[in-house]
Amino acid sequence: MKNRYLFGFLYSIILTIIPFISLMLLTNKTIILLTLVICGILQVIIHFFYFLDFNLYLKYKWYLISLLFTLIIITILITGSIWIMYHMCKNLLI
Repeated sequence: MKNRYLFGFLYSIILTIIPFISLMLLTNKTIILLTLVICGILQVIIHFFYFLDFNLYLKYKWYLISLLFTLIIITILITGSIWIMYHMCKNLLI
């Protein structure tokens, strides 16, 4: 069990160092942004499986449903906020 937490910790450290290195060494903004997004998504997945003991077994179906519902709500909040800020900036000519 401790081995599992150790691997999760090491993966998290590696996925934290990669964006810092890419920011220091790369100059292409698209590649840097892509690296940041991919490392962030991988880190969330690693935290789910290694630290929160998230499983894809059938008996844990409600955990998956509640996780998907939470992700949908967060997506709606973030895109709604960005949409509102964009239109406020556009209409107020800021």
